Amino acid sequence: MKPWSFLIFCSLALLHLTGCNSSPPQFSNRAEFDDLEPYAQEYVSEVLDSYFGTPTESVAWERLPIEYHFAETTVSGSPSPRKVTLDVSAGGHGSIGPGTEIHFASSNESNWITEWDAATGLATLERKPTQTIAEGEAVIVGPGAILKNGRHLYAQHCQHCHGVSGDGNGPTARYLNPLPRDYRNGRFKFTTTNYDFSPSRDDLDRVIREGIPGTYMPSFKLLKQEEMQAIVEYVRWLSMRGEIEKQLIETALADYTHEAVKLRIDGGASRGEIETEFNKRVAEGEIQESLDVVVDLMVERWKGSDLPENMVQVATNRPPATPESIARGRQLYLDVNNKCASCHGDAGFGDGPQNYAFTPGKPGPGLYDDWNNPVKPRNLHTGIYRGGRRPYDLFCRIRASVKGTPMPKFDTMKEEDVWDLVNYVYSIPYEEEVAGSGRLEEMVDSAESETEPAAAESESNEVASR
Repeated sequence: MKPWSFLIFCSLALLHLTGCNSSPPQFSNRAEFDDLEPYAQEYVSEVLDSYFGTPTESVAWERLPIEYHFAETTVSGSPSPRKVTLDVSAGGHGSIGPGTEIHFASSNESNWITEWDAATGLATLERKPTQTIAEGEAVIVGPGAILKNGRHLYAQHCQHCHGVSGDGNGPTARYLNPLPRDYRNGRFKFTTTNYDFSPSRDDLDRVIREGIPGTYMPSFKLLKQEEMQAIVEYVRWLSMRGEIEKQLIETALADYTHEAVKLRIDGGASRGEIETEFNKRVAEGEIQESLDVVVDLMVERWKGSDLPENMVQVATNRPPATPESIARGRQLYLDVNNKCASCHGDAGFGDGPQNYAFTPGKPGPGLYDDWNNPVKPRNLHTGIYRGGRRPYDLFCRIRASVKGTPMPKFDTMKEEDVWDLVNYVYSIPYEEEVAGSGRLEEMVDSAESETEPAAAESESNEVASR
């Protein structure tokens, strides 16, 4: 099916954000875009414009796993000249109503619904179709409407922090710490999916609905479910746009950065020869083939994120938070192989030694996330868990990590050990032990084991001297 293109007119909210005399909002490019030669920049812009359009005239690229439309269904029963019954057995048609556009695939003709019976799927059309509609004909109801609504809602509620492109650089971002999420890497910190997968729709819905405690991300519980769905799809769409731009620059066009071209010129090639080579690769479809591979991998990852088998699995219920379970969890926390304390500190105050260590390539000491922003490990004494405070949420943070951060994944740890760690983390805000107290018995045992042989040897020497 060919991509659908549609115009999203500026709403009052969008005019308020951009100003009445301002130019229409535009997508911004990644910083790496400026490293490309002009002809490579032009190619990137053409690809993104072709597949995604602009903020106000977006393209519904059907290759992406995005729910663009209210429904993709078929005609059921025998239609009359201005009445048609749609198959609503699949559900998900709550947004359909008077004024909804309806598109008939065979005739490539659009019409509009004037009356709608949600129970039966009977739609009365604004005008008689120019061609006869047959039972079983494919129909798109509300073509592009979910993405269009998502754009309006995103501009109203999200854009001032997350930016037009989803780059986390909206006009208020400079005043926020932590910074708003940059969607364009396809990485979202708090998910219930396994480490290698994107967030599920439910993950994004939950973050929008609940907010992120301890940050400036608020809760949007007052939004209707269909509004929430529209924002989720638009955020997914922005994220996929950013991923394609990133991969296109880093892989398919890696030979056409200013630095790469300079090295080739130093090696004897001419600038004109390099540009001619680029144009030939474009004309022969070589760069498009590289892009297709990137898109296929991205699509599979996003599709897989909603499959049950790619969610963090829990086979056993959380055990009671007994003193024994908490003690086992503390030992796991302090285990040098797990390295929890190296970031979160022995007592869980977020003050472990990694906060002061230097990492090659970073501007200063401490820990950095995938967006190159400094991050501080969570102070577990506050009882504030940004990814959610359900036991399953903490289980997912341990099992699949906080994605895009130095927090490691423990996907091979025994499930009972993960639950013991969860119980210990829950207990930290209420514990009265001082830092390092969990190591006391271990240290005493170690000291005694070292002194006993020495004492025995001393006694033996004393007897021998007698």
